[in-house]
Amino acid sequence: MNPVSSRSIRGLAAAIGLATLSMPGCFWSPELSSIRQDMEKQMPGSSFNKNIELSLGPLTLSLARLVTSLVPGTDEARPWLHGLSHVQVGVYEASIDSVDNVRTPRRLRSLLDHGWETAVRVRDHNEAVWILYRPDGDHVKEVFVVVLNEDELVLVKASGHLERLVAAALDEAHGHHHFPGETGS
Repeated sequence: MNPVSSRSIRGLAAAIGLATLSMPGCFWSPELSSIRQDMEKQMPGSSFNKNIELSLGPLTLSLARLVTSLVPGTDEARPWLHGLSHVQVGVYEASIDSVDNVRTPRRLRSLLDHGWETAVRVRDHNEAVWILYRPDGDHVKEVFVVVLNEDELVLVKASGHLERLVAAALDEAHGHHHFPGETGS
């Protein structure tokens, strides 16, 4: 490799490293925090200890799309990133007795009052799941996922152009492992 190419690659790597370091890996989200607090209030004696909290914005997601186009073996992740503009994820270790009496968190009820719709709501003695989405005409602009079981609480809020992502997730839930319009297994 010639010295100019080597310097260019080092410069690019340094720029990506600095950009990555300047982006928050931890965050405080009032929406995710309010759901976690509501769960704790609903279930006295419960606790939810943070495992992961991260927020990925347009720059980080663009970098992730670039990486999946360059790194062999990551091409399956690329379609899941398409259309995303912002993602917040919180994963918490749950210390609870049961999910039997849990109700829809107050923040999710508030979203429903402001135009969001329920895609999935499941509750049994082992798990509670809510998936809400915010439609805008024929488009899905935001998705909010809450999964609670006796081991963990997972919260995900994503925004962007999510129609294909939602269709693919529903396809995956039915045992199909490809994005709509692609050939797959």
